[in-house]
Amino acid sequence: MFLSFPSTSLPESEQIAQLKQQLTWAELKIQVLEERLRLERIKKYGPASEKLSDAQLDLLDLEPGVSNVEVQAESAREPLPAPKPKTNRRPHPGRQELPRICRAWSA
Repeated sequence: MFLSFPSTSLPESEQIAQLKQQLTWAELKIQVLEERLRLERIKKYGPASEKLSDAQLDLLDLEPGVSNVEVQAESAREPLPAPKPKTNRRPHPGRQELPRICRAWSA
């Protein structure tokens, strides 16, 4: 089914309502299709793949050849820790000026 734009003869509020309804329908359709894709991948890679996230399943599809042993090993692995946020480091203050007495020695 193709999304159609509301006719311009309708008032703007009705056009907005139709567009919102179409958007809601499209979002629901995307969710259903994503779930179907996940189920197909689980069927393809075996029961151990149920533990994998959607991102991991995406990566498995990109692999040239994935065995059930690899899928089981990946599902048994602990999830990666979240990356540590970088701390804001202050810039080095630079060189400090020598006391007056020391300047005479270095000259």
